[in-house]
Parts: sequence; structure tokens; C-alpha cells
Amino acid sequence: MPETIYYVADTVLENKSAYSQHVIKMCDAFGLVGKNVKLIVPYKSSKINYRTLKKSFLLRSKKPFDIKIVLNRKINNFFDRIFFGNYVAKYLKNKKSTLILTRSFYSSFFLSLFKIPHYLEIHSEIKSLTKFFMINLNFFNSKNVIKKILISKALNKIFSFKENEIIILHDGVDIKNFKKIKKIKHPKIASYVGSFYKGRGIEIILELAKKFPKLKFNLYGKKNSKLITNLKNVKVFNFTPYSKVPKILQNSDILLMPYANKVEVNAKNINTSDYCSPLKMFDYLASGKIILSSKRDGICEILKHQKNSIIINKYNIKEWSKEINNVLKKKYDLFSIQKKAIKTAKNYTWLNRANIILKSLTLNS
Repeated sequence: MPETIYYVADTVLENKSAYSQHVIKMCDAFGLVGKNVKLIVPYKSSKINYRTLKKSFLLRSKKPFDIKIVLNRKINNFFDRIFFGNYVAKYLKNKKSTLILTRSFYSSFFLSLFKIPHYLEIHSEIKSLTKFFMINLNFFNSKNVIKKILISKALNKIFSFKENEIIILHDGVDIKNFKKIKKIKHPKIASYVGSFYKGRGIEIILELAKKFPKLKFNLYGKKNSKLITNLKNVKVFNFTPYSKVPKILQNSDILLMPYANKVEVNAKNINTSDYCSPLKMFDYLASGKIILSSKRDGICEILKHQKNSIIINKYNIKEWSKEINNVLKKKYDLFSIQKKAIKTAKNYTWLNRANIILKSLTLNS
């Protein structure tokens, strides 16, 4: 087994993205299983250190992970990604008895050039020059990529990797961040936590608020000047640190994931709708509340209608209103759904995720 785990990510730790949260939580999980962990990123501000991350993300490992900076500036363009990948490969070239994981395609490209074995984690489709380097130049199939880790089975419909080349690992959650569930008697609060990018269903939520004036709707994300509402039962909050998210979810009754047919991320021309496996979905499950979600392939690998959630087949106000009404009138066994949501969450912890990767390494060594 490796003495040290290096996790490479071309993100900025203070940018409040799901990407950063995923990376930080995985580093914590590897620490929980007793590994020395070093996180390699292009840049961080002087305010960010392990102690600040521990507080913000509710980290639990007694072994703090180190943060290594190799570029000392934020990545703003293609050339920055190239420089970052090159610096990463040079830094890792002579490291022994290690496990290397990367979320950075260009780091994978240079690690392969330097003949350094590593795992490549993929959470979305790729476009433009990245597609050229990784697919057209066949670097996805480099023998130095031990395994490709995909965020959902649905994502492999785009890449068509062979089964023995991949590991399917959805995102995760730390169950210990959540308290024991309480039976929902009379649903009063519906919440949404996440970004307000186009396709995240904010317009559906505002329409629902009009139709259900007695139900309170809380939206936690990033306040947007375009998101203006005078509805008295809607509150829009600014970005909320992850440390407060468990309490927010457990103070709610209904949790919303109204994804449209096209879902944008913080990147142009990327539509994650069909294959996304939202990180917040696992927090939603762990909170033991009633989840209402759009029917999407990646999501429905985890969420099952009337089992651990309510799945809504069509993205329109009519179908969403119908299902909200069903929940309010208790046409479903809500407590059964609550209990099965938590049961599902226990199968998708960060710790389980880390152990699966380590087991894969053992099987491939």
C-alpha cells in the first residue's frame, strides 16, 4: 500500500465550488484511513490552510493533509493549465511508494508523458483542446492511467471506456455531520442549496412558490441580480459555508433538485444534465428529508421514486406542482422515504469512496 497519497486538482480552494469541496473531502477521507496526504493545487491565498478548511468543511481526520502550491497563481487560460500539468509531473517524477490521483486532464497528460502511474478522475465531458489531447492523441488510453474514475455510469455513455478501465464512483457524504432524523409531520419548509446557474431549476422553484403560498422556500447559493422576487414566502440567501449546510438541510422538510434538460456549470458549452451526480444529493440523502428531483440518468442511479425520493418525470410546473401537492397531502409514506434516504447515504460515504480506490490499487499492483 502507498505511504503517501498525492491528490492533484487545478482548482482554487477558496472558490466555493463543488469541485473544491469534493477534493477537500476526499483528502480528509484518505486521512481517516491513516494515509499521509498531500494536495497539489496551482494557488491558494495566505488565508487558506488546513485549519480553516477543517472548520469550513467539517473535516474529521486527525492527520492534517499538506497543501503544495506549484504554480503560485490562479489558472485563467489554456497555457496556465499546461504549465500546471508540467510542474505537477516534474514534482512527482521521483516520488516513490505513492498513489497519485488527479482531477486535472493536463496533469494526466504530462504524468503519462513522464511515465508516472496515476488515477484520472472525470466528472464531465470534455471539449476543444482538452478533447484533442486526451482523445485524439489517445492519452486517455495511456498505460500510465491505472484507472479512470467516473462520477456516474451515465457519463461513460459519452466516453465508452471498457469496463476494466474504469471505476464508477459517485460523490459522497460524511454521515457524522448529520443528526438523527425526525419524522416529518407537516411539511412547511422547502429548500434548495447550490449554484444558481442556468438549468438548476430556480425558475421552477419560484413558480412553485406562487402556487404554494403557505410553504416557505429558502434558496441558498449566490445572490444574482437577475434573481429578483417579491414573493413573501421566498428567501434568497448568499453563499453558505458547508459547515452550515447540514443544519440548513435538517431544518427543512422538502429538498429540491429541479434540473432542466440542459444544466450549465462554470464552463462554457458543457451540459451536465444527463450524467451529473450532484454532490449536494448525498447531503440531501444524509439529512433524511424528502427529496424532489428531476428524472436524469446520472441522478437516478442513486435516487429511486417512492424509495428514497420523489422523482419527477417532466421538467414543467404542472408535474412539479402535482408532486408537491402529493407530499403535502401525504399520499406517500414519507417516513419510509426518509429512512431509506439515510440508508442510501450510508452506502456513499467519502470513506467508502477512498477505500474503494485503495482496494483497486491493491488489485492492480
